[in-house]
Formats: sequence, C-alpha cells, structure tokens
Amino acid sequence: MHVNNNCFITSSHLIMITISGSRNNFIVTSAAVLASSLVTAAVCCNILERRNRRSNSKWEKKRQEERTGRIRAEVKLREALSKLKKAKIETDDDHVLPLSTVGIVHSPYPKRMGTPRQGALVPSSRGCIQFLSPLPPEVLDGIDAYSHLWVIFQFHENTNLGTSKKTKIRPPRGGGIKVGQLATRSPHRPNPLGLSLVTIDRWEPSTRRLYIKALDLVDGTPVYDVKPYVHWDIPNEVKVIENRIGGIGLKLPHWVENKSDVLSSVVFETEAEESLRLFVRRNKLSPLLYPSNDSMSFVAAKQTLIEILSQDPRSSHRGLSKNQRGSVSGSPSNPQGNNQTGGGGNNIYRLCFGKLEIEFIVTEKGAIVKNVHEGSSSSSPNPINEGASFDRSFDSSTVVSRE
Repeated sequence: MHVNNNCFITSSHLIMITISGSRNNFIVTSAAVLASSLVTAAVCCNILERRNRRSNSKWEKKRQEERTGRIRAEVKLREALSKLKKAKIETDDDHVLPLSTVGIVHSPYPKRMGTPRQGALVPSSRGCIQFLSPLPPEVLDGIDAYSHLWVIFQFHENTNLGTSKKTKIRPPRGGGIKVGQLATRSPHRPNPLGLSLVTIDRWEPSTRRLYIKALDLVDGTPVYDVKPYVHWDIPNEVKVIENRIGGIGLKLPHWVENKSDVLSSVVFETEAEESLRLFVRRNKLSPLLYPSNDSMSFVAAKQTLIEILSQDPRSSHRGLSKNQRGSVSGSPSNPQGNNQTGGGGNNIYRLCFGKLEIEFIVTEKGAIVKNVHEGSSSSSPNPINEGASFDRSFDSSTVVSRE
C-alpha cells in the first residue's frame, strides 16, 4: 500500500511536469511569433519610411527647382527695372513714360495658343474691355458713335523681359527668312506694346464694359488706351500692291499675304457640334461673352471656331520641316507631326476656347473638329498635342511674328 501511494505521487508529479513543459513551449512559441511579427513590421515600416523619404525628397527637389526658377526670374525682373531707373538718372531721359492700365480684356482666348494673329481674320469673335473703376465712365461718352476702335495694349504673356540681344525675327509664314525685329509685328519687342483694330459692338456705362468683336487679344490683356478709328487711318483708295511704282498704294512683303497654309474647310462632327451647343446652353463656354439667353451665342461660337481653324492654328516655329501650316499630320512633308502622340495617321490637336477644349485633326480636305469638352483645371501636360500658337508663342531659338 505504501508503494502504491509513492507510485501515485510520482505519476502526479510527472503529469504536472508535462503540463508545465507544455506551457513553457507555448510561451516560447508565442514569444517567437511575436518577435517575428515585430521584426516584419519593423522591416515594412523601414521600407515605407525610405520610400516616403525618397518621395518627399523628389517633391522637395522639384519644389526647390521651381522656387529657384521663380527667384531667378524675379531677380532678372528687378535687375531690368533697376537698369531702367539707372538709365533714366544717368541720361536724364524725361521721355520714359509710366503707363497705367485703364482696362482689362475679356476674350474666349485663355492662352496664346489659339488666339488669332489678326482680328480681321476672325470677324465673328466676341470680347469686351472691362474699364477699371478709377476711370470715370464719362470719358467714353460718344464711343458708340464709332464702328471701330484702336486698342493699345501690353503683350503680357511674353516669356522674356525685353532684354534679349536678338535683332532678327523669323516670321512664321516667311518660309525661313529673317527680318529685323521692328520690321514685323512680333510680340517680343523692346517695348512689349501692341496695337489692335477691333469692331465696337456696344458700350455699357453701368458695367463699364465695352463689348467688341473681331479681336485678337488674349484674355486678361491690360489695355493702356483706346482711340476711335477714322477713315483717314487707312484711306479707301489704298490698295495692296507688291511693287509700288507710282500713285497711292500699300506696299507689303510677299510673305505677309502668304495664304498657302489656309485650310479649305472646317467641319464639325455631329457629336462635337452637339457638345458645343450643350455647353453654350449651360453657360459653360463664357457666360459673359456667349450667354445662354442669347439665341445667337451658339452660332457665333461655332463660326468663330471655324474662322480660327481655317487659318490652321498649329504651331510652326518648332521646326519648319516638321510641322508646316497647311500640311496634313503624318504626311511625307510632316512625317512626325507636332509633338506626335502616336505613330502615323492624323494626330489630334487641341486648343482652348473659353472654358472649353477643342480637339481637331487636319486632313487633305481641311480641319475636322472631333470633340468638344470642358477644359481641365490641371496645368499638367496633356498627351494630346497642343494646337496653336497663332504666332504669339516664343522660342529661345526663334521669335515669331503676328503677321
């Protein structure tokens, strides 16, 4: 009996030791799993942190580059202004004229690309000059008695400071020839002033708005002065002649009248035309210039686009052999197109019109409007080709003209 009790006690001890060993193994295993999880989490956190650091470093570098470029531009501007003031003091030039803005242009051309090179080429285009409040509206009393108006303005979209040493200009329709800078209508001039002839539509003294047509002005253009157009500006008997021998005549370089790039037709696809009609009806184009309550807004908008596209607004200053106005995208004379997005075929080009973006192609028969949609608020590059510069863009190697 005593022996049996000892056996019972021994067996109990073995069971307790076994249970205790199992618990220890469970704890060890759990600790190992936990440690492994912690190590894995730490590794993942480390990887994510390194990725974030690289991403932040990348964006910081871009931001720094942008900031550096902006600072350099501001420094150049301050230097140019300082030189101007210094020149006035040293030469005692009393003819340096400080100009104040009298009004701001509102037009359906938000960018230089797509802005007509001459208002007479787009007679149906609409715009207005919003005269500023310091100017009393009475100064324009009687302006509606005239049909046309000269507008003196600033080329505010220029990308240079007028400090370039270049003296020659390559007119976009000159076939590669170079002429003197002041012998063209290039927006990049010693003084970035422009002169534009527009048609007067109506004058609203209550809103200080002078509505105009047939304009070639970018939206937001500052206006310094306006002058009524009278018949003495260009006498009726003047005719354009190439070689004036005697009598009254207007002499022009041959390339000014070059019309080889004019497209024979402009056609809207049905879906594109309906989209334009819908956007005008919803006041998505330009409520100020093309209001939905005006029954002629859609007709005027469509006609303006036809007149713009008929002049082939594609840029040509990036290389005459690669993208000549009047050529078909992807043709032998233009095998690569302009910023081509795909191989061969007709490239799709884009221009901004009011708050809309117009997509078109150029074929042997002319321009075809493929799509009309709302413009993107993002400034990121679009893979579709940018359409037109209409002679207002600027390149470091070539300056273009408004001729």
